[in-house]
Amino acid sequence: MIHHPGEVLEIFKPNDSDTKSADEDTLATLRMWDENILTLVVDPKITNDVRVGDKVFVDYRPITVPSSANTPIIAKQVIAKVIKGKRAEAVWKEYKKFFEQQRQKPQTLVPRPQESYIG
Repeated sequence: MIHHPGEVLEIFKPNDSDTKSADEDTLATLRMWDENILTLVVDPKITNDVRVGDKVFVDYRPITVPSSANTPIIAKQVIAKVIKGKRAEAVWKEYKKFFEQQRQKPQTLVPRPQESYIG
């Protein structure tokens, strides 16, 4: 299973006075461990448990299985778990440390094969 941690920056509930919603989903804007900013659906089972500042895990398990090399894999991308306290801080710190180490490595470009456009 693949899950990535993020930190909740903002929460958008469908019944908020400053939100007009076409559905019943609660959304949360997250700063992910790799500094991406995403707004994702919160699993309905934990909607009332998510708070700004919480660390969460986003479920990135594939929801499609490729039937061929041309079929893209699509990830679920739903906030599935809320983690708090020392455990949350330890996980966040470890991921951020890894990200900083990766950022400091020299980037090497992998040459891509030339595609032929002749039919």
